Amino acid sequence: MKLRTAAFFILSLNLISCGPVNSDNISTAKRLHDDAELQFQSAYLALATGKLKNNRPETRYPWPFEVLSIGHTMSSYQNYGGNPYFHHGLDIRGDAGADVLASAGGKVVNIENYVAGLAPYWEVAVLDEQGFLWQYHHVDKDSIPDEIWQAFRNKTSISQGTKIGEIYYWPVVTYGERYHHVHLNILDADSNYLNPFAFLEELPDQKSPQIEEIGLLKNGRLSEGNIVSGDYTIYAKVHDLILHDKFVVPPYEISYSVDGSDPITVWKFDNIPGGGSREQYVSQFFNPSMTCGSYRCRELVIDLGFTTSGTNYFTDAIGPHTIEIHTRDFVGNATSATFHWQVQ
Repeated sequence: MKLRTAAFFILSLNLISCGPVNSDNISTAKRLHDDAELQFQSAYLALATGKLKNNRPETRYPWPFEVLSIGHTMSSYQNYGGNPYFHHGLDIRGDAGADVLASAGGKVVNIENYVAGLAPYWEVAVLDEQGFLWQYHHVDKDSIPDEIWQAFRNKTSISQGTKIGEIYYWPVVTYGERYHHVHLNILDADSNYLNPFAFLEELPDQKSPQIEEIGLLKNGRLSEGNIVSGDYTIYAKVHDLILHDKFVVPPYEISYSVDGSDPITVWKFDNIPGGGSREQYVSQFFNPSMTCGSYRCRELVIDLGFTTSGTNYFTDAIGPHTIEIHTRDFVGNATSATFHWQVQ
């Protein structure tokens, strides 16, 4: 990160932390942080050796603290004025100052201020016994115990449940709540971001994802009505809520069938489409002209024609058609909806 960018970001964060909190200050600081984090790479990532079988680990682990809600999942759309990206981990919301306990034991392989000079951006990273890397972001540096520092210096192991620090007091209020949280990433031997829900004990989530709207897209733009011709795709405006009533996140899985055909899965978030890239495919999976993801706006519109090899356009057969869309969350809550259109 260039020094001028770092200095500007520090100034912006100070405006948020010490002065009046307003949306312009928040967006500027968050955008500069995101640009910096997207460039963040560490040599220790090469230490990971873990490989999943059937997208599931051998063990489910306890959460690092009492979960208030999930603020973002790995599939969340993020755009604060810089480069859009998948959130790539879980924002686990808890109380500021709450102890953060190691969900899995293992070697402490990193303690780092990964956006230099900024107090909210400290991580503690643990390499578990299966070879997976757990990155805990937004740990309060002053709360990291001596035992953890010593384990890092000596490259020794800690036990499951060991305190690695406390949740940092977050400087931003969003949707009426201060956003205290830990961002948890889990990475494998290929530096792919894996879904932390697969590694952690199941949450008592009983809300199904919701399909709010379905419609037609031409050249990435909304096509009014339900009559279409030429190349087109279909969108679904969807959301899920996990232990909260405002922090909208995408569903874990979305699929569809057209005119009674076998279901086609658009994507299932055991990982993100780009594997180790947070930015790749985000503007193809989500429709960028209708989607937002920031402290002020969460609207999630998925292009059902998404594939990693290019857009899958829908049928050109003249006449009426029906699509049935299915969504589900990680614990299995599911919703379906249908849409009718006509090709001319």
